[in-house]
Amino acid sequence: MANQHNSPKKAAKVKLLILLLLLPPVLGELISGSSPPLQFFNPFNILTLVLLYGCGTLLIRELKAGWKLQWSVILLAIAYGIIEEGILVKSFFNPGWQDLGVLSGYGMYSGVQWPWTIMLTFYHATISTLIPIAIAESLWPEYRDVPLLNKRGMVLAFTGISLVSIWGMIFMGTQEGGKMVPYYPNPLLLIGSFAAVILLTWLAYRYRNSRISTDGGFLFPPLAFGAIGFLFQAVNLFIPNMLAESNVHSGITILVQFIGMAFALLFVIFQICHQKITTRHTVSLIFGSVLFFILLTPVHEFAENMNPDPTQGMLITGIISLILLIIWRHTILKKERIKG
Repeated sequence: MANQHNSPKKAAKVKLLILLLLLPPVLGELISGSSPPLQFFNPFNILTLVLLYGCGTLLIRELKAGWKLQWSVILLAIAYGIIEEGILVKSFFNPGWQDLGVLSGYGMYSGVQWPWTIMLTFYHATISTLIPIAIAESLWPEYRDVPLLNKRGMVLAFTGISLVSIWGMIFMGTQEGGKMVPYYPNPLLLIGSFAAVILLTWLAYRYRNSRISTDGGFLFPPLAFGAIGFLFQAVNLFIPNMLAESNVHSGITILVQFIGMAFALLFVIFQICHQKITTRHTVSLIFGSVLFFILLTPVHEFAENMNPDPTQGMLITGIISLILLIIWRHTILKKERIKG
């Protein structure tokens, strides 16, 4: 009888683990168009992305559960962004990184492309890590504060992201003539990236018992949460590119980005940490954030200035993603109604 009772729990944990490994690269690379289907489903690429996104997000989720983190989990999400973009692909420092576009070399101070760095840090902290964790835990809320991995599992996850990070640090760089030419920034930049990751992880642990609970003030309705999630992603992506395209001084762009991050922080403090926030609020925030990238999938598929071959399949990716997102929303809200 005991084995029969534990079997559903074990199955739920396995499903949660699998989702935490697969959902981050799907959101962070596939739906965003960073790795369209023909690239994403290449066996080597998908293995690399799972080791990077999946293991990284899984470690953040385990530390969140084990350390009982509230707001300080954001620090771990920022640390992940630095690992991927600062240490592995080194796009924070490499003006020749293929995805930069007009942001190549823009706002380069002390060897860091700051507008790109701020934009990608926010992106990875939300779409690549915190949102996948929130989606997965909403499906199995009974395990929200329960660690899923033992010590061996933690070591394996850490080994996975470490190996792919070292590989990227050695071999990733600039695409030239269809070949990847390794890029090696000033060693001090890499040392600084490692130091930032260690510091952010320590701060997350240091403030593990810190809690924010806003009991006063106005709580936006769920629909507004969805709109805000959508707008945060849109502003984060479009504003730096638009200002760079318009030849606005990079210092102004960086200032605008920091103001945007300040608004995001205030939203976390006074809305997400509000005592009266409901599941519907959280679901709407996630829905709006992901919907922004889903609505961009036809652009990736059909934009004239893009090569049509590598982006084939983005439209069907968007349609399937939208259907799954709607099903997820319906499932969570239905559970909430039954629970209520």
